[in-house]
Amino acid sequence: MKRLTTALMIVCMGTAIGCSRKAKPELAAVPPPAEPVEVQDYGNAYGAQPVQFEPVAPAAPQPFAAPVAPASGQSSYTIQKNDSLWKIAERHYGSGQRWVDIANANPGLEPTKMPVGKTIVLP
Repeated sequence: MKRLTTALMIVCMGTAIGCSRKAKPELAAVPPPAEPVEVQDYGNAYGAQPVQFEPVAPAAPQPFAAPVAPASGQSSYTIQKNDSLWKIAERHYGSGQRWVDIANANPGLEPTKMPVGKTIVLP
């Protein structure tokens, strides 16, 4: 058993040493071009015309959607500091879960950004 182990170790070591001594392939050198390459203009092969772009001034940002006029049976509410749709729904409907109704009645209103002074519709 001792001889087998020794022989196996010698074979493994020889393989490891032999692998590290293998010749690495050389990268072939790329010769420089003999003459400079000239780029030719073949024109427009598909008949398309060049596109001219004109600068466009950016549109002025719209801070809020236009206020929605309350329909019959609806009232309006002006957002106060620290208001949320949940708090408004609790105050006016008795249940904060009705905040979705307020959000649906006010398209463009972001529930996470409640602008103080904005008038919203309460359905």
